[in-house]
Amino acid sequence: MIKNEHDSKQDGAFKVTAIMEALCASSSPLTVREIEQRTGIPRSTAHRFLVSLEERRWVFSDAATEGYRPGIRFFHLSSKSSFYDELVKKAEPGMFRLMTSTGNTAVLSVAEGSSGSCIHSVEPLSPVKFTAHRGMTIPLHAGATGKILLAFCSQEVRSTVLSSSLRSPVDGEEIDKRALEEELLRIREQGFASSREEWMPHAGDISVPVFDRRGEFIAQIGVAGIAENVFRNFDENLRLLREAAHNLESML
Repeated sequence: MIKNEHDSKQDGAFKVTAIMEALCASSSPLTVREIEQRTGIPRSTAHRFLVSLEERRWVFSDAATEGYRPGIRFFHLSSKSSFYDELVKKAEPGMFRLMTSTGNTAVLSVAEGSSGSCIHSVEPLSPVKFTAHRGMTIPLHAGATGKILLAFCSQEVRSTVLSSSLRSPVDGEEIDKRALEEELLRIREQGFASSREEWMPHAGDISVPVFDRRGEFIAQIGVAGIAENVFRNFDENLRLLREAAHNLESML
């Protein structure tokens, strides 16, 4: 029996649904073999769908485990429990304290693929502030928020970003990649990043990495706002950020 186009689309939709249900039901990333075992979809077929889903950020491939889990786009459109819900829940109190203590916006972001994405923010009531929202795309090559993500992400992702065409989000000038690589090395050595007007005019940010109990990098936490406000008490703001990151890590 020859399948018509409608049947083929239904068959493809069934396979995608089965793959996403398997990934969402698992507490850890699944390899292609495990997906085959749980769904009955042949590995070659499952891999083809996974590659397509990853391109659209519906799934994310974990280089450490060679497995897959639901991606950032699925998280943003889901109203139910998601991969980052627990992280956001644990980070919220510390982010509120950061916002209150510094007067700036507290930002929590992750890196997936070749860009960053804000998963939570806490903004001050001031009418003049840095505004961030869940799902906001963050350039990895400009600003402390993105550079922390780029500095501590996998070498594979970092190589992909550094091999692409990079321009300043502010003035469109080409980024000096050699200087960027040197800066990323300094960021890893000192454990924080800071920037003035690299991402947006008049904005500044300070950012630190967050690691899980295994020492694997999972996110950044930082403060962002009008550059003058962010850097007025730089040392104290950095201390507060490191304290918030440490407290969050102790709960993971």
